[in-house]
Amino acid sequence: MADDAENTQDLDSYAPRASTAARFMQVASGQGVVRITLNRPPANVLSVDLMEELNSTLESLEYQRDVKLVVLAAAGKYFSAGFELGDHLGDRAYLMMESFKRLFENLAKLDKPVLAVVAGPALGAGSILAAACDIVLAGASTKFGHPEIKGGVFNPMAAALLPRLIGRKRAFDMIVGGMAVAAAEAERIGLVSRAVPDDKLEAEAAALVQRFQEGSATVLQLTRRALVGGLDQPLADAVRHAEDVYLNQLMSTEDAEEGLKAIMEKRKPVWKDR
Repeated sequence: MADDAENTQDLDSYAPRASTAARFMQVASGQGVVRITLNRPPANVLSVDLMEELNSTLESLEYQRDVKLVVLAAAGKYFSAGFELGDHLGDRAYLMMESFKRLFENLAKLDKPVLAVVAGPALGAGSILAAACDIVLAGASTKFGHPEIKGGVFNPMAAALLPRLIGRKRAFDMIVGGMAVAAAEAERIGLVSRAVPDDKLEAEAAALVQRFQEGSATVLQLTRRALVGGLDQPLADAVRHAEDVYLNQLMSTEDAEEGLKAIMEKRKPVWKDR
């Protein structure tokens, strides 16, 4: 596994303009990309405090209309090893569950596409957090797993979401059986988008980011809205939702008109992000 500097080198190249540091993560933005890097050594364990920082950052993006992509990555050898053990006990358990649930609510309502770049083990809460992102690139040596059952607990969000992502049988294997899967298997069962050789992960992520940077922020945001808004609906309702976004929101934008004109005129579009 690459060291910390190597893990962030390529990611820094596409979000260089502004950087802020919270206690447990860094946020960099530029060129239409916001990169959030978890940084709570040694294993980026998701404490209540870290999750509150992450929630605040996601909520702050709601009105940033020029953002084309949000990247979630991590410093160090782990993407995240799961929840802080001490937060399972007493009143902290309720705070932990509420903060974690809010993360998924914020991811669901965020119009911006979200890319997770997973360069180390993603376990427990870290595994389902990565899987909940729209696109997941994982290093080939990465493992995903839910070992909580060995400690006498389970992750409620994983219990609800994982069967929808990978099916009931594989979800039982991972949550009840505590079985971990390597990146290649995670790709095969639909837990991640692509497994990439470790030494090519950052270059692959940078190339994907560039494709998003070449698009219209407005079009990308509305397309994600159409996709995510129909996920839990019957097919007919999902179609109606997507049509509503298309006809009543997308087609009233300047960029939709510009994109279609550019195709007809055989030129590159000039996006205004509106």
